[in-house]
Amino acid sequence: MFISKNKGIFLFMISVTLLLAGNRATAAGVSEIKTIHHVYLNNEFVGSVTDEAEIEKIVADKVAEAEADYPDYTFDSETQLAFVGEEVFSEEVKEDQVLKEIDDQLDVKADAYEINIDNQVVAYVPSKEDAEEVVRKITLLYVDEEEYAEYESSKRESESDTVETLKEPGSRILNIEFSHPITFNETAVDPKKIMTVNKTLSMIEEGKEEKAIYEVKEDEELEEVANKHDMDLTQLLELNPDLNKDKGLKAGESVYVTQATPYVNVMVEREVLKEERIPFEKKVKKDDDLLKDELVIEQEGNDGVQAFTYTVEETNGKKISETIVKKEVTEKAITEITRKGTKVIPSNGSGTYSWPADGGYISSKQGQRWGKLHKGIDIARPTTRTITAADHGIVEFAGDSGGYGNKVIINHNNGFKTLYAHLDSIDVKAGQKVGKGMKIGMMGSTGHSTGVHLHFEVYKNGSLANPLNYISQ
Repeated sequence: MFISKNKGIFLFMISVTLLLAGNRATAAGVSEIKTIHHVYLNNEFVGSVTDEAEIEKIVADKVAEAEADYPDYTFDSETQLAFVGEEVFSEEVKEDQVLKEIDDQLDVKADAYEINIDNQVVAYVPSKEDAEEVVRKITLLYVDEEEYAEYESSKRESESDTVETLKEPGSRILNIEFSHPITFNETAVDPKKIMTVNKTLSMIEEGKEEKAIYEVKEDEELEEVANKHDMDLTQLLELNPDLNKDKGLKAGESVYVTQATPYVNVMVEREVLKEERIPFEKKVKKDDDLLKDELVIEQEGNDGVQAFTYTVEETNGKKISETIVKKEVTEKAITEITRKGTKVIPSNGSGTYSWPADGGYISSKQGQRWGKLHKGIDIARPTTRTITAADHGIVEFAGDSGGYGNKVIINHNNGFKTLYAHLDSIDVKAGQKVGKGMKIGMMGSTGHSTGVHLHFEVYKNGSLANPLNYISQ
């Protein structure tokens, strides 16, 4: 037997009535008392029956039919029906009428959870877990799933700890809020009203249609206004009965339209750390020891780094505001320093000659040697193997020259030329202007040579001269 809890007072009154009736029956000598059952559907009296079994069969059939149609739902009927028994002397019930009314009016309801947004029911889902999943997916419309998981994790971890600011470039969610409160309540509803998580999400994402005022633009027609708001002309005219479709609209005129309004807005606050490069400066210093326009990097330049920490507020994925909360230089820029030469090398020699090697001694002088003329001097065992120009001039030849090996000839443009032979490598080229003491190559043993040394010759006005007349160690 189904008995509603709120029938307690009524049962007490029936009990008192039965007690009094029993006493009267005893006094009158009446012996036969029958029990009837008053039937209530959704707290409304339907009628009386002598047997609950027929009603219970109707209920069982309806539940079985619903369970066949919706096998995943749990159905409830007890909260809708209530029976109150009463003992009577006469039996006057319209049982068939009551059964028909119960059959017509009883709707088997399924257990569900209602989703309330701003204290209004917007959907029904099968379980509380489904309701929570709907809310989660509403959030994920505007938040990446990975960062949402990180947010939920950090929220649990930071309940007692202070959250540190970001240390590396990137972003994280500080807070997620809804524009209206979202709550769940357990209930029972027609199973046709229950929706899946995804269908509920689509409905909430689509929003609800609400009436709004639209200001007509220059040269806009009725159909254009309707199309702009996903309406047809009939809907627009029904919403604005004063409009005449045969007459045009005026710019600035206000008309009613419908537009989708979100059931709820998702508001996200983020912390963002961004780095920007600080371009390094360039500084050029004049250097009198370097040849004119010669450039030497004294210090390599390097960009600096400036870090910005700011908060971003978004509503439904759109940036609403951005506020810088911290700005600091995390890496200073390093200035590039370049030395630029100003020294001008004269093309004419000075007439005085410097020792063309870095140290060393004369291992062989000019004169007859091995049956032939040795045209210059040989310098061996230097401190380093660097060979330098004996005086200012222009390189006349630089390259391989058979028995001389790698050879350089410098024309000093004053009647003198100097020759440097057996070089291991050459650092100048023909036509290049060189200064006195400038490196022109490295000492070696190329060509017809018996060991590492420099063979050095001097020519005056085209004739061979003795180098020792012009240079000394």
